[in-house]
Order: sequence, then structure tokens, then C-alpha cells
Amino acid sequence: MNRRTAIKLGILSSGIVAIPTSLMGNIIPTTNNKQSNSGYIKMDWGKTEVYIFTDGHMLLENPQPTFAPQIDATTFRSELEKLHLGNKAIDMAINIMAIKTKDKTILIDSGLGNHFGASQGWLLENLQSAGISANSVTDILITHAHRDHIGGLVSKNNTIVYPNAHYYMAKAEYDFWMLDNPDFSKSKLTDEQKKGTIAFTKKVLNLTKDKLNLFNPGDTLFSIVSTELAEGHTPGHTIYSISSEGKSIKNIVDVFHSPLLIVNPEWGIEFDINFEQGIKTRKKVLEDCYTNKRLIMSSHLPWPGLGYIDKREKYFWTPLYYSTPNEIKL
Repeated sequence: MNRRTAIKLGILSSGIVAIPTSLMGNIIPTTNNKQSNSGYIKMDWGKTEVYIFTDGHMLLENPQPTFAPQIDATTFRSELEKLHLGNKAIDMAINIMAIKTKDKTILIDSGLGNHFGASQGWLLENLQSAGISANSVTDILITHAHRDHIGGLVSKNNTIVYPNAHYYMAKAEYDFWMLDNPDFSKSKLTDEQKKGTIAFTKKVLNLTKDKLNLFNPGDTLFSIVSTELAEGHTPGHTIYSISSEGKSIKNIVDVFHSPLLIVNPEWGIEFDINFEQGIKTRKKVLEDCYTNKRLIMSSHLPWPGLGYIDKREKYFWTPLYYSTPNEIKL
């Protein structure tokens, strides 16, 4: 890494921040017993081990206007049906990447954790199934500071879930969320949604800031992870690309949350803090992934979020083909 600024600040009070129900938007929290939460895939990279874990899923029962807020409802439903996505709800996976080297166990994000219902917070159990304990995680790369990417860093009781880990985040992302009044003027979120989002994010960042390291996009981490700014979703939203032993995978995170936004990148999503910039970034990343035939991983595309961007008249999603349930040969 070329630049790294350690944040050494005071310890936050242990008081719990109340999270308004509206923070979840149209996402339906599940309170009954969850279905089987098992799920991880290991990719064979030789000395470097790459995993995808599930932290669960988020169901948007009424996906519009969260998705495509300016699109006619009939057109929206028709496109959902055309893409075999149903016509009423959009269910988003929560896919988490992990990397193991000789001396490092690295998570990229931590999922939503156990803050909002039984349909999320599966990561820890799945890590254990793969022989990875919370204590053994050495580093956590944060792509951006939305709740479904940092919520798993702390428990409901405000304790640190990964006590031995160091955290890494783009400086622009940290600086934005730690402002007294982060600028949401280019977003389409309601005031109540903004308030809840900011409160939750500040709580988590303050609880972890003693071990937080800041970088600038373009820096390389641990010699195998390159960083790239993909602003719009958040100001410091970061893509991580892992390259090792002649193989590579690009974690595009939240550039698109559904195959719907691959086919129609201009439709947009209200989760983007800068709605119009999010559209520009989405188009740029789609063209790069298509032109360069990149294997990508997405945080919210259908499990396990691995595949390629292809194009005929429009871009479309091609899931990675594999034959065995727990291991992929690349």
C-alpha cells in the first residue's frame, strides 16, 4: 500500500443507537426461524484461497421506486418478467468475499450482521464451516459504509465481532460519513432514511476507528488487491480486484444490485447517494467488464454473485458456470 493513515481517536461511548424502521426501506425483516443458512464456495487459486460466503439476503417486497424511480410501473414490471425476476419483489443476495494467504485472512466487507432479522447475519456461522474463526480474521477491507457492508463488524451489544482485525477504507468514504452533515442533496432518499443511515454508519465507524487505516483509490493492498474508485453509490465506494498466480477477479460490490440494472443501467437505484453519478459509474464499469472479459463478483446478484458481463443490443449477466457445489476450479 502506498499510503496508509492510521486513525487514532478516542473510544466511543457504548450507548446503542436506535435505528428507525425506515432505515430498511422496503426490505422485509424476517423474525421467524430462518431457513438453512449454509453457503460458501471456495475457488482454487493454488497458494491463495478465495472464498464467497453468504450473509443471507434482503427482500424488497415493493421494489419500485427503490429501483427505477423514474420509470413507468408497467414498463418496470414487464422488464422484471422478461428477465425472469418475477413481477412483484426483488430479493438481493448478500455475498461476501474472503481471501486467505500464508499469513493473512482477509474479509471484504462483513455483511449486515444480526441487527435487522433472521434473514441476514449468516456470515460468522459460514466462516466457521470453512474453518475460519472470527479471531483468525486479520484484516477487513470495507468497500463502503452502508449497513449491509459494515453491520457485521459489531454485535447488537456494540462489541467488536473480529477482535484481531485491522480495517481498511477509502479516505473519501470515511471523511464523508464523519462530517457533521453528510451531503445527500443528490440522492433520492427520504430525510428519515438519511437520518437512520447516517446514525448507524457513524456508530459502527466510531466503534472500529482505533484500528482503521485509510487509503486512496489506486493504492495496492497486501500486494494482491488493487483498489479503484467507483463513486456514486457512495463518495468513496471502492472496487477491489484480486490478482494472484495468474488469476484475477473484480469485486464490483454495489455498482448494480440486480440483473435489472445491468440490462437497464440508466434506470438507477435510490440507494445511490449521488443518483446521476451512480448511473455514469454503472455504465463505465459495465463496459470495462464486458470489453476486458473480467470475471466479477457482485455483493447482491443471485448467489454466489460470480459471472461475466456480456452484450448483444444491451448488456446482460452471464453467471459463472461450475459443476460442484462448494469448490470452483478456475
